[in-house]
Amino acid sequence: MNLNARAAGILLAFVITGVSSQGAEVTQTNRPVPNEEGRYRSALLFASVVELIRDEYLELEKTDYDKMTYSALRGLLTSLDPHSQFLDPEHYKMIRTETEGQFGGLGISVGMVENQLTVNVPIEGGPGYRAGLLPGDRITKIDGKGTQKLSLGESIRLLRGRPGVPVQIAIYRPSESKTIELSVIREMIQVPTLQETKMISAAESQGEKIGYVRITQFGEKTGKEFDGAIGKLEKDGATALILDLRDNPGGLVDAAVEVVSRFVPKGTLVVATEGRKAGAKRQEYLSREAALRVRWPTVVLVNGNTASAAEIVAGALQDLGLAVIVGETTFGKGSVQTVQRVDPSVIPDVGVRLTTAHYTTPSRKKIHGVGIQPDVVARLTRAEEEAIFQKRSPGLKKSSEEELEVNDEPLDRAIDLLRGWKVVKRRAVSDRSS
Repeated sequence: MNLNARAAGILLAFVITGVSSQGAEVTQTNRPVPNEEGRYRSALLFASVVELIRDEYLELEKTDYDKMTYSALRGLLTSLDPHSQFLDPEHYKMIRTETEGQFGGLGISVGMVENQLTVNVPIEGGPGYRAGLLPGDRITKIDGKGTQKLSLGESIRLLRGRPGVPVQIAIYRPSESKTIELSVIREMIQVPTLQETKMISAAESQGEKIGYVRITQFGEKTGKEFDGAIGKLEKDGATALILDLRDNPGGLVDAAVEVVSRFVPKGTLVVATEGRKAGAKRQEYLSREAALRVRWPTVVLVNGNTASAAEIVAGALQDLGLAVIVGETTFGKGSVQTVQRVDPSVIPDVGVRLTTAHYTTPSRKKIHGVGIQPDVVARLTRAEEEAIFQKRSPGLKKSSEEELEVNDEPLDRAIDLLRGWKVVKRRAVSDRSS
């Protein structure tokens, strides 16, 4: 049988078995219907190249059909966007385990910056945080394997694993121009999502009662933790709020909706998803009944590492006129990924993680690739960011024995805004009384 005949045979198998995760209509012949001409041509091209490799490539052991197909599909999904990926049986099983919460990791959010695997945020209290990882660190090796040619999904799979098992990583820290090697033991990541609740000191606020809450990620308990924090601030006499979402990589959308529900009446639009398919055109997430309502003037702090669910909260409060956003433009991670299983009659236990929709704010502003624009721009230098991070992390080695001096301009701007609002309000009340 010549190459073209074998390729046609592969194509016929593709068409008859209906290789589709969506149950697309298939035909029982190798003759394409007119509106599927492009589909037929692409499948024939793929099959022809596979057979050419099988016939001519030097190392026969690398030409296994499944291995070549999986490699091709990985490249195909990765070419769409950084979040879509093909899941072979091993990785599909891992995704299912991950969904059930039975995986260990380092407690870090990572992404690709200039095609390099980069730490976005170490989750406070997690093993990566305790080991001294900082935002902006470039992970160059994982267990001796270079990350330069790995996709984001492949890198994450190498970082994750059974709790209690160490992983060796090499990082390059641009701010110090040095490479550091670390051994970090994987753990089940279960840390509080709300890390800090306090009153701004009287010296900083000049006597105004300003509360401060910092949420580091959004999880199942965030709503209850937020209620507890607001209750504490109420007892302390707070009359204004700073909600710090800087370096918050996101988390559960439901948790973001829960937090916004503390600011708005039940049934208020918080966020929506918009997809391409008719059945997924638009799904709205509405606020829920909440026993607690925050009615204080509020400032939300954000930066370039504020992502996903954190952007949903910032965008909703900004759109609804309930908060002033201070800081830098957020990360812009506002896409929805769904894990879909490929037809098991073709090959069992493979799937795809596919971007199927994107989030929009209540006014239908797109988040993905754009981010939330702050109302007031306030930035930190890299050195200032590291100083703040180290001050929050008493276990990290300091650059000197002296107490770190921390300049936090975004926080200062937030305090100034709330102080100004209180002064204006008091003057307005005084004018009405006179």
